[in-house]
Amino acid sequence: MKIAHLSIPLILGLIGPVAALAEAPPTLRASVTITSELVRLGDLVDNAGRFSDVAVFRSPDMGHTGSVPAWRILDAAKRMGLARIETGDQTDVSVTRAARVVPLADMEERIAAAIARSLGIGDSARIAVTFDRGIRPIAVEPNVRGELSVARIDHDPRTGRFEALLGVHGSALAERGGGFRVTGQAAELVEYVVPARAIGRGEVIKTTDLTVERRPRNELNGVPGDAISSLTQAVGQAARRPLQAERPFRATDLMKPEIVERNGNVLIIYEVAGLSLTIRGKAMEAGAEGDIVQVQNLATRKTMQATVSGLNRVTVVQRPSITTLSAATPSQPSVPTQPRTSTQ
Repeated sequence: MKIAHLSIPLILGLIGPVAALAEAPPTLRASVTITSELVRLGDLVDNAGRFSDVAVFRSPDMGHTGSVPAWRILDAAKRMGLARIETGDQTDVSVTRAARVVPLADMEERIAAAIARSLGIGDSARIAVTFDRGIRPIAVEPNVRGELSVARIDHDPRTGRFEALLGVHGSALAERGGGFRVTGQAAELVEYVVPARAIGRGEVIKTTDLTVERRPRNELNGVPGDAISSLTQAVGQAARRPLQAERPFRATDLMKPEIVERNGNVLIIYEVAGLSLTIRGKAMEAGAEGDIVQVQNLATRKTMQATVSGLNRVTVVQRPSITTLSAATPSQPSVPTQPRTSTQ
């Protein structure tokens, strides 16, 4: 027989491709990522051969993932002529549509900048943007690198409601749909200062005692219009009254630090006519620099008013009284008197 004359290498060469085909049957994939609008058999099945380019399903929206049951894939493949597919334990195939996804944070930033410009606010970080429920990140073609932009925006400053139309330069999807419509709330953030802890009357306030809070302007119920809004307004000042933690407070709730204590010992400095005399005294009330307080001379027990001029020090300035003498009235020349005459 002629086959007997075939060489061993030739026989192995003929057997090799047959064995390779037997070892690589069409096999269902577990998950795939695609870029087109249609899902083909070659996307779902390895080794689909001439059936690879046959379209069988529509793909999910850009940036979305869907699941296709295995039985539907097998049924579609069988109708196209691919009868046998190895599925293993696979019950479905996860299909993801590739996309460039624009995060919600980027969308918020662009809208905040547009609203800040419309309100004349220089810092867009002062605008808080909240999207309505259901607003998702924008997804465009994976090869698009254009900037996200705000094509149009309508904003009601009174209610905070906005409606915006966003676009991505170079995206056919965005141009075909006229842009991406998003809605939500946007409001100016107002900063105010609150104590981080309870602060007692007379305590000098430090930076670590305070916290800066930010809240939308339309949510400021209970926050006074003249509330302290920056740390520099309060740090170094003393509490005129007890301040509650996490509660806003006013400038009128602050005062200069008291450097003279009530019932504390003080030096009383008398200044009069260029002379200065220092004596020991007691403060009858507390005071900050520049305050006028009652003090007592410990030697004479006399009480007087003095100005707080330093730590545990007060000053009494006595100015010499000046007596102003009025000019003497010049004497009037005497007028001779006419002798009285009488008639009889």
